[in-house]
Amino acid sequence: MKILFLIFVLTTSLFAREKRVKLFPFKSAVITYQYKASFSGTHIKYIADYGYKQADYIRKTENFGGSASTEEETIILIGPKAYTINYQDSTVAVGRNATYDYYRQNPDRTCLEISEALLRDGQGWKASATENYLNKKCTVWKQGKNIKLTWKGLELKSILNFMTMMVEKAVQIDIDVDVPPYKFEIPQDLRYISGDVYQGYSGLKLNFKRTDRDTVADNKHIKFSFSSQSLGGCNNFAYLTASGEKIITKGVNDYNKIDRLIIESQKSVFADKAVELPPAATLIFKTNDNHLGKMQIKRIEKKSFQIRHVVFNADGTINTYSDGNAHALTNDFSISADDAHSKLIITPKNRARCSVLGW
Repeated sequence: MKILFLIFVLTTSLFAREKRVKLFPFKSAVITYQYKASFSGTHIKYIADYGYKQADYIRKTENFGGSASTEEETIILIGPKAYTINYQDSTVAVGRNATYDYYRQNPDRTCLEISEALLRDGQGWKASATENYLNKKCTVWKQGKNIKLTWKGLELKSILNFMTMMVEKAVQIDIDVDVPPYKFEIPQDLRYISGDVYQGYSGLKLNFKRTDRDTVADNKHIKFSFSSQSLGGCNNFAYLTASGEKIITKGVNDYNKIDRLIIESQKSVFADKAVELPPAATLIFKTNDNHLGKMQIKRIEKKSFQIRHVVFNADGTINTYSDGNAHALTNDFSISADDAHSKLIITPKNRARCSVLGW
């Protein structure tokens, strides 16, 4: 019995480590930036859980040729997922945080080693010197006329010269402070759109200097390779159950990218009335016990139908799921095919609520 318990503890610990990779050596931070030169405005970056959660609130105005254009967006990164919120058209697109995969796939390296390798190999930056900035000893990176200053994996200052000059510099840094959880929430009443929005790098080869931790005998360096095929060309996101089981939920169109965070942001459109669910569309819902979930038609025929569904826990892990079940969620919804067998009629029961997403 003790052996089984030990195996359970070790397995649970392994899954916990898989879900939380450190991108920074500090647990939390709030950094306030200001834009200068041809841009004006502010950028506030929030970091929690050693970088597992990041939120960048960007408000900037470009002044070019006598005209001004304002950009307002928020980028929220939670583990391997990226949410890009565009306030101009009131949309949120969900995609992959490709950078996170490099940290997850290379756990024997420090977060600083990986962040510097991404700068070198990802965009060709070269470390040239050190400089004291805001009482932090920073590494100075150069790429032609462009300059960046980084400290512990954080970019504190950048001077970029392309069509015009943009200067972004940190003016305040607070480390290991309390960051409000709502900073990582998607605002209400925005329209969800399904798009392959990739944040960071994809398919690079990272070159590390040889250290005592390297297991490959090489007088110069060890090469870490990460295939772009495992990041691109895949519409499915992996989820975990509360016990740590990895689940890849299959479906079509939006279904693959919808998670609890997206459903939470759309609760204002839930209703207690019957809705029509066409093939390829996705139903998002709240159950009678206040769990959030999603549903889609897997197959519909003249005499039968099958649905796929996922119900999430409050922490975003999977509570229940299926990839083809005509009897799932019967305590929360009445589900039947229409007369033409072209769609399903979904009727909430008791306190359950639902809506068809983006249809």
